Amino acid sequence: MLKKKTAAPGAAPVAPGPTTPLSPRFLYVLCAISAFLLYANTLGHDFTVDDTTVIKNNKFTTQGLAGLDDIFTSSYRAGYWDRTEGLYRPLSVAMFAVEWWLAPDKAWPGHLMNVLLYALTAVALFSLLQRLLKHMHPLIPLLVTLLWVFHPLHTEVVANIKSRDELLSFLFGLLALKGLMRYTEQKQLPALILSALAFFMALLSKENSVTWAGVFPLALWCFGAADLKKTIRLSSIYLLITALYFLIRLAVLGEITGGYELMLINNSMVGAESMATQLATALSVLGKYLFLFVLPVTLVFDYSYNTIPNVTFGSPAALLSALVIIGAFLYALKQVPRRSPLAFSILFFFGTIALVSNVFFLIEATMAERFVYTPSLGLCLLCGCLVNGFLQKRNKKVKEPGLPNALWKNPVFMPLMAVLILFGGRTISRNMDWKNNLTLLLHDVKVSPESARIRYALGSTLLVEEALKAPEGSVQRSNLLDRSIDELSKGVSILPNYNDAWYHLGIAYKEKGDAKNAVAAFEQARSYKAFTEASRFISAGVAYGMNRQYDKALADLESAVRLAPDDADAWNNYGLYLSEAGQAAASLDALNKALALKPDFDKAYYNRGNTRAKAGDYRQALTDYGIALSYNGSYTDALNNSGNCYVMMQKFDSALVFFRRAVEADPANVKAVMNLAVTLQNLGDTATARTFFEKARNMGARP
Repeated sequence: MLKKKTAAPGAAPVAPGPTTPLSPRFLYVLCAISAFLLYANTLGHDFTVDDTTVIKNNKFTTQGLAGLDDIFTSSYRAGYWDRTEGLYRPLSVAMFAVEWWLAPDKAWPGHLMNVLLYALTAVALFSLLQRLLKHMHPLIPLLVTLLWVFHPLHTEVVANIKSRDELLSFLFGLLALKGLMRYTEQKQLPALILSALAFFMALLSKENSVTWAGVFPLALWCFGAADLKKTIRLSSIYLLITALYFLIRLAVLGEITGGYELMLINNSMVGAESMATQLATALSVLGKYLFLFVLPVTLVFDYSYNTIPNVTFGSPAALLSALVIIGAFLYALKQVPRRSPLAFSILFFFGTIALVSNVFFLIEATMAERFVYTPSLGLCLLCGCLVNGFLQKRNKKVKEPGLPNALWKNPVFMPLMAVLILFGGRTISRNMDWKNNLTLLLHDVKVSPESARIRYALGSTLLVEEALKAPEGSVQRSNLLDRSIDELSKGVSILPNYNDAWYHLGIAYKEKGDAKNAVAAFEQARSYKAFTEASRFISAGVAYGMNRQYDKALADLESAVRLAPDDADAWNNYGLYLSEAGQAAASLDALNKALALKPDFDKAYYNRGNTRAKAGDYRQALTDYGIALSYNGSYTDALNNSGNCYVMMQKFDSALVFFRRAVEADPANVKAVMNLAVTLQNLGDTATARTFFEKARNMGARP
């Protein structure tokens, strides 16, 4: 008697053509609503992290519809920086431009579109899986879809508007595969044409979509009835589309593969001692992806230096990862001839993550949760196949495997529901971390304290978005600057050559009034990377000026006005320190240029007033202070110096008026309080003067 062969795990049907008592329309709605509700709490969130580079501060995006030509003929972030970048993803950036045109500087359209696309993806995925897994238990397509939809690893992609590229890439990949499978079953040419178009759209969304060209033949083989020859012939269509895409890339970028500088801050493996260490670390990262798929508890938006230290093959994590990965890959290859869905699941994961795995070549990132957005479908499919195999063994003779029977009588129901509830709760809670930059960074710095970039990003956010917006001289501003300095200092302690962190540390010290440490930080920054931007020369020049190093201050500020001759701020600071260096004529010339560029520049009028006051031209100085005050009535320094001019002119009554206004504008300004006290004493009001002298002493004024 011949021995009957068994089917591959998960491949054999429980029953031919099973159905559920619930309508397909209801199940589609269930998938879409689940996806939408999971991320509904992101709709009121702000722009975060990389949203700045592709949306908020991108000159092409913020032009709205007028920027579309530039978007389709430039690299991904060309509207933000001049850096050479081998990324061409015009589709998502074009959508951002349209959203900006509809609602300028508003984040909600982007978040709403991301959530809607995620819901649409859930529907597309369920539709595709019903076609691919039609011989499995009727719950499996729904199970795989919901597992994928609820998984917390996807929070970065949906909650961060910038990750629209991932959303579009995966969605169009699914649509392309569905169209291909529909063509093979129904021989409808429009389905194949739409499939090819969807794949092209996926490529315009993100370069990694090229991996779908390998998914298509694998799916045809594992889930279709085509022979190898027909599979290759159909798959060649997608190779031609890939070639067309790369020709477009070549025309736009001037290169095919993409040139970018690999930096240690982005990828720890750049600093690996050997190729073997790079490979061991890359495999351990793949193992971490698998671990996070099973236990997505500790999530973080950034895995750059030194979140994941380099390891050798002597590391248990690297060895275990290597054994699991190699074993799974070899098993999948063995199952491919049997057209096994398990083989497809495993190879889908490895194939779609290959380009960002750092196994074959290094990329700009050590690891990122968004990198597993598409590959996670393979892991969800793997889970579905295993559950199907369990149901298959347990219930071989089920006549009507309907939904109620499967739900209430199968022991897999409660564990699966528990997983979905836990995953859903984790997804919703993680979304809240993405509310804005500060909430995200304050959370993730606790999770990943050894990340130089997170320390830098938190310090910079505290500086730029919090401290510099707080009132000057306030306790709040001082405390925020201290926190910023602390985080930035930790960042440079983790990565001593972190140029950007040193630069922002210099700004924080400058704003704190600590000129000595500001100068030291700026010098560290430029020692690792020469300054090329006017803003950096301005910041360093001001710090040198505050430290009375006028030669260096003027050298940097000269560079600033040379690089940015239309920058009023550069000319203002240049004029300020020309005055401090005793070059009054040159100072007035620079300040006049600042005012020509910005006629309502109160600080430039104030500085011109100071220059004239130093030269003894008090009347002209008072005129400049008056103009400054017309634009900023509470400009304490202008009020105080107006009083000083009247004192020099022996007009104490007029001086008293301005000193009182200065103290009213800023009661904590010790100079104004002391000047008021002295003027009151000179006018003979010793009792009131004594009160203000005492107040000044309590504020730290020297007798």
